Amino acid sequence: MNDSEPLLAPRTSRAEEIAHSLEARITAQMLPIGHRLGTRESLRSEFGVAPATLSEAVRLLSARGAVTVRPGANGGIFVAAPSLFVRLGRKMLELSGETVSVADSLAVRNCLDPLVIVEATRHRSARDLEELRELAEAMGAPELEWKEYLRLNWALHRRMVEITPNRVLRHTYLSLLDFVESRLQSVVADVPERGHEDGVRVHREIVEAIASEDVERAARAAASHSDLVAGR
Repeated sequence: MNDSEPLLAPRTSRAEEIAHSLEARITAQMLPIGHRLGTRESLRSEFGVAPATLSEAVRLLSARGAVTVRPGANGGIFVAAPSLFVRLGRKMLELSGETVSVADSLAVRNCLDPLVIVEATRHRSARDLEELRELAEAMGAPELEWKEYLRLNWALHRRMVEITPNRVLRHTYLSLLDFVESRLQSVVADVPERGHEDGVRVHREIVEAIASEDVERAARAAASHSDLVAGR
């Protein structure tokens, strides 16, 4: 890694880690609706981050329907009642108690990628583009380990789907991504090291297609991504 690498890491990546940690806490401890997770200050101190980073994590959790923020002396961050769309995404992965395959989840997520990319092309803002480019740039850092490359890959796809106003697509895709990511984190270290050049090239083209607002170019970039995933 070179000395400039820390500048390449997206600021939101730490916020994502905090959001995932709090979501995992809610699930593992089966915390009820209305349970107080803490105040912004107590959570900021717990995770050792700047106020802006904690605020971004809270924003992400609020957008996913996981928490609600209450102001005042007795306020703080509380476990929320999930919205209909969040419950739909979670129920989709329960499948009436049947075992859910990571491969099946990946297959469905991969089929949704073209729609996610086109939706991002239609609705992206200047801030969205800035953050997408930061993530794509970070994926191409020299000597990047596979685990970190994969984390950035997931973060890029997560950031793309957050752009769409289609709540069914957003919550379904994020539920699939969370499921796959949680199952693969423990085994990703066993994946043989490989070059990232093709992946970096394809994902950078996706970002630039989104920036162009050209839906046809976005569709071509999505097709190239499908080929990459399929190993073609």
